Amino acid sequence: MNWNRSELWEMATKELRNHCRRQCKTVGIGRTWVNTASKAVKVEFLLMDEQAQREFDGFTIAETKDREYIPTKEKMEDEHRMKFTAKPQKSSSEDGLTDMLATLVSDRIGGNVEGIIKDSVREVKASMLEQFDSETSKTKKYVDGAIATLRKPVQIHIDGVPATTIEEMTHEAFPEILECLKHFGRVWLCGPSGTGKSFILEQCAKALGYSKEKGNYEYVKGGAGVTESHLTGRMTFDGEFIDGAVSRAFRNGNFLCLDEFDGFDANCGLVFNSVFDNQGILATPNDREHPMVLKSDGFMVGVASNTWGDGQDFNYVGRGQLDLATLDRLNLQKFEVDYDKNIERALSGDYIDMANMLWDLRSRTFSNSVSRIISTRLFIDGQKWRKLKKSNGQILDKITVNWTKEERSKVNVKELKSLHRSTGRSI
Repeated sequence: MNWNRSELWEMATKELRNHCRRQCKTVGIGRTWVNTASKAVKVEFLLMDEQAQREFDGFTIAETKDREYIPTKEKMEDEHRMKFTAKPQKSSSEDGLTDMLATLVSDRIGGNVEGIIKDSVREVKASMLEQFDSETSKTKKYVDGAIATLRKPVQIHIDGVPATTIEEMTHEAFPEILECLKHFGRVWLCGPSGTGKSFILEQCAKALGYSKEKGNYEYVKGGAGVTESHLTGRMTFDGEFIDGAVSRAFRNGNFLCLDEFDGFDANCGLVFNSVFDNQGILATPNDREHPMVLKSDGFMVGVASNTWGDGQDFNYVGRGQLDLATLDRLNLQKFEVDYDKNIERALSGDYIDMANMLWDLRSRTFSNSVSRIISTRLFIDGQKWRKLKKSNGQILDKITVNWTKEERSKVNVKELKSLHRSTGRSI
C-alpha cells in the first residue's frame, strides 16, 4: 500500500502499530519490534519498499533509530504540526491487556491476534461476572435462610397447658422470661422505649394459655389519668359495681399486663403491693358486697417500664418513683430488655442497608449523649418507606426533622447519609 508521510503521522499510535504488524506478516519478518519502536521508526518502515522492509532490522532500529534519526525539513514540519494538533490516544484497560498479550503471542499464532485476545478477555469478564452473581445469590440465600430460622415458629410445651405455637419471632430473652412467669407468676421487664416489652409479655401469656381472644388477658397502661378505681373497680350511679382490670384478673385467674408501670400515679402503689405479694387478697373498697377479692389460681402479672422505678430521668421525664415495698416484691423477677438485632434485621426485610444506618444512628446517639430514641419501631416503618421508594437519606431526614441543629451535628447526619446510601440490595 502506498502511504504518504503526512497521512502516517496523522494516524493514531494503535492504528500505525497494526499497519506495521500486517506489513511485517506480508513481507515475512518478525513483528515483536513494533511494540517498542517509536512512531518515527514505524513511519519510516511503512514508507520503505518491500525489499527494504525484508532487510529491515527492527530490533536495531527500535533501539538506535531515534538517536540517529535526522528529519528532513518536511519531516520536521510534519512533526511540529502533529505535536501541537494531534490528540493523545487513550486506551482502556482492556486495550492495554490486549496489547500486552498480543505482543507475546503474535509471532506464534498469527492472524487477528487482537480480535482473539479481546474475545478471550470478554469471555473471562463474563465468567467472572457470572461467578460474582452466583456468589451473591448464595449469600442472599444464606441470609434469607438465617432469617427464616429466626422466624421459625416456637413450640411451647408446659405441663398442664395445651401445646402452644408462637408464630412471631421471639426476643432473645423470651425463654428466660417465660421460665420466670411459670415459676413465680410475675415478672418485671425494663428497657428503652420500643424494645417490644409489652409484646414479649403478650407472647409469654399466649404460651401459657392466655390471650385477648380467650378473654383471660388484661392490659392496663400507666398514666396520670389512671386512678385506683380503674384498677379495682367502681360503683355506678345506679349502684352497679363495675370490675377494674386488676380486680377482674385477680378474681378470674387471668394474665395481667401492666404497661408503662413507672407511669402510674402514686395512689396505685398499695394496689400493686397486694397484687405482687403472696397473701392473695386484694381490697376492692368500691364493691360494697365484696370488699375483698381472693386470688384465683392461674393469676399472673407482667409489668413493663422504661425505668427501674427510681423516678424520671433525662429521657423519661414523665416517670414516677415507685414505692420501695413494691420494688422489693419484684426484686428477683427483674429483666433488662434491650433491642434485639435479630428481630430488627428480620423486620427490615430486604433493606439491610437501612438497618445498618439505623444501628449506626443509635450508636451515635448513645456515644454522643443525644437524648433520642432509635427504637425497633423505626425498622418496621423504615421498611415500609423503602418499599415506597424512599431512600435511606430521606428516611434519616424524617427521623431527625424535629432534632436540634446541635443534635444533628453530634450524630453527623451528613456523614451518615454518605456512608449509608440506599443500595436497593438485600446484601
